[in-house]
Amino acid sequence: MSGHVCDERCAMEIKKTVRVILADDHPLVRHGIRKLLEKSLDIHIVGEAGTGAETICLVQDLKPDVLLLDVEMPDMNGTQVVRELRRYHVPVSIVILSACDDPHFIDQILKMGVDAYLTKSESPVRIREAIQQVSTKYAAFLPLLVFLLSKAGTVLFQVINGWSLAVN
Repeated sequence: MSGHVCDERCAMEIKKTVRVILADDHPLVRHGIRKLLEKSLDIHIVGEAGTGAETICLVQDLKPDVLLLDVEMPDMNGTQVVRELRRYHVPVSIVILSACDDPHFIDQILKMGVDAYLTKSESPVRIREAIQQVSTKYAAFLPLLVFLLSKAGTVLFQVINGWSLAVN
């Protein structure tokens, strides 16, 4: 009987772990993000990709909970990756981590089905929080981008992909 309880407890712990793929064309950036995320016991990096095509293959093969995706990538950019994954209804939460802070671009990519958008200037803690939030289907935005989006006329409390957005 105690073995059964342990099995249930272990299964619950496994469900709490967020499986993540890192996609960025710069190996040094991927390495830094990996080191950052490995500090969280509930986040497990299951793969890394340096190109858009490699990202799509890894997501389809490894079936992560979250894809942390750069926009500027060789062969296929981040928007093309998002478009392909959403076209085929691949069940993965997508967090964009980009240097771009243009409100129009952010609005457009969110409408494509991205779950969260953060800039690369964001704090390490906020990046971990965003990954954890989208794995439970709450989109994450940094306060500056929420302000920018509100200035662009975007309705902040909308429903994307069937889930209400949690704006901090």
